[in-house]
Amino acid sequence: MKKDYKNDSKKLTEALGGKENIKKVFHCMTRLRFYLNDKSKIDKDSINSLSEVSGINWHNDQLQIIVGNDVNEMYKELLALGVPSDDNSSDIETNSKGILSKVVDSITGCMTPMIPALTAAGMIKVVLTLLTTFNLVETTSSSYQVINFIGDVAFYFMPFLIAANAAKVFHVNQALALIIAGVFLHPNFTAMIASQDPISLFGLPITKFSYAYSVIPVILMVWIMSYIEKLVDKITPRIFKLILNPTLIMLISAPIALIVVGPLGGLICDWLAVAINFLSTKLGFVIVGILGATFPFIVMTGMHHALTPIGLNAIATGGADKLIFVSQVCSNIAQSGASLAVAVKSKDKDMKQLASASGISALMGITEPALYGVTLKLKRPVIAASIAAGIGGIVGGILQVSLYIAQNSIMAIPAFIGEAGMGNLLAGVIMIIVSFVASFILTILFGFKDINPEEKKKN
Repeated sequence: MKKDYKNDSKKLTEALGGKENIKKVFHCMTRLRFYLNDKSKIDKDSINSLSEVSGINWHNDQLQIIVGNDVNEMYKELLALGVPSDDNSSDIETNSKGILSKVVDSITGCMTPMIPALTAAGMIKVVLTLLTTFNLVETTSSSYQVINFIGDVAFYFMPFLIAANAAKVFHVNQALALIIAGVFLHPNFTAMIASQDPISLFGLPITKFSYAYSVIPVILMVWIMSYIEKLVDKITPRIFKLILNPTLIMLISAPIALIVVGPLGGLICDWLAVAINFLSTKLGFVIVGILGATFPFIVMTGMHHALTPIGLNAIATGGADKLIFVSQVCSNIAQSGASLAVAVKSKDKDMKQLASASGISALMGITEPALYGVTLKLKRPVIAASIAAGIGGIVGGILQVSLYIAQNSIMAIPAFIGEAGMGNLLAGVIMIIVSFVASFILTILFGFKDINPEEKKKN
């Protein structure tokens, strides 16, 4: 059935108390995010009755409406209705938040907008892996080299992507934030790092660290720049602000970035790599299972985005991830299995349709529709999916599955091909099959109660 985004967006606006009650709206990959003037004016029953809506979640003062794959269409129609928007979608009100919540939201704001770029880059690397696996392209050919650097661009220049997003999060001039990222990645500085000669600035030593693929140093530096900007703006005369402000900001920020923040961020990256290696060594397969089983609940808090830099750092420093993305694959595949089991067993026509679409979506790495619209709503399926993800994670941990490209879906299969050889590919496929089949069977065995018409509105 074709969805009427225009009409449903109008109904959603009315259910939120009208556009005059909406301060602003923006969105991530799967959720519409609203700040409202008066929370008491919203009609939750009307919101939940919309076919596009899988669930509602409050995060401090932010109303999150889980829409899934329809989020872009709904957002466009909301803007067409005159609902206030904010292109700086990471401009998040933080007055009432705790420190942990602020940190998580900041990391989320920096990471989420660049997911499409990382997805595209990852898929290009997957295609290249398939081409070389089936001997369609030689690794020594120029075609291989070209496709390879195209796939590497988003990862190598990740500091630029992060700087652009971090500038919005921390209210920093975006051009200056991008220049700071350029300081870390300038070819001359890269050459100095590669040389044997020590580097210093007016006698102050600069630690040699490669910032390509890095996440933490740029986030830290742009955050610090937000305070430098305010300080500089206070001390410069109004008549000279246009010239002095950017100049002073760069003269202060660049040395701090190279001498202090960059090396500190690099050290944190190294510590994270050591911590992940320690957990994997000491807890072995158990930690993968635990993280896989708890991932749905981590998603509910929004903290899954905070784990992404850790997984990316593992790939950047060690060439592969054995924990974050591996456990996320188990969790997402398990959500798919549970949702499709509901589609098979449910006697409710609407639930069958929702569960089928959500199951396929989860298979491709987008789990919110399955989690909020199906498994969590029916209760037992989310337990079945969590147990299955834990089982899949344990299997993956025992087989020491490695992911060489950041992936969290069925498309991770080609990403298992790497230095560990075809054995890792087989192990990864086994892990995925176990996660899916266990979730499907457990959901059938645990059973669930279809939501009756009266309960549909409440849920």
